[in-house]
Amino acid sequence: MRTHTLSARILSVALCCGILLSGPAMAGSKGIIKDIELSKTGTLYGQVYTPDGTTVSNAVVQLRYQGKTVAAARSNTEGQFAIGNVRSGAHEVVVGTVSSPVRLWSQGAAPAKSAKGLVVRADQTIVRGQDEFVTTSGFGLLDVITLTTMGSAVGALVYGIHNDQHLDDIEDRLDAIASP
Repeated sequence: MRTHTLSARILSVALCCGILLSGPAMAGSKGIIKDIELSKTGTLYGQVYTPDGTTVSNAVVQLRYQGKTVAAARSNTEGQFAIGNVRSGAHEVVVGTVSSPVRLWSQGAAPAKSAKGLVVRADQTIVRGQDEFVTTSGFGLLDVITLTTMGSAVGALVYGIHNDQHLDDIEDRLDAIASP
């Protein structure tokens, strides 16, 4: 019979939880990748709105590729933005703390249901006052605290299960010694 150490069990469970949580945490607010067709010149067009439908002017819109900001633009008074010289592929559009995963396609190569532009729904209080040179990467502080708490709870659960199994083994040995 193969036995695992307690630390290996905790690590395995934590790794599984990390894999399960990494997709929703990194995929954006809804986890849906949007297909967007670029213009002939490789420009991504879009518009920024608040949840109540008001356009957001002067919002910083960042285009990220593999976690790095590759381009940025500010929305105009109608909330519209344009990011030029964009290449096709999987990207992330970030406005304040709201991120939206997108798959950008060159014109003519996009799937039939691709949108011609991107609509970003962002909270106006978060968007205003953002500086285009201030970038955030990775998880926010709240996410780190939440994931740390979950990891500790999972570790405690695995430790408790291990101790319960160990106590059962001791009870079995005592019963074997007590009965001839």
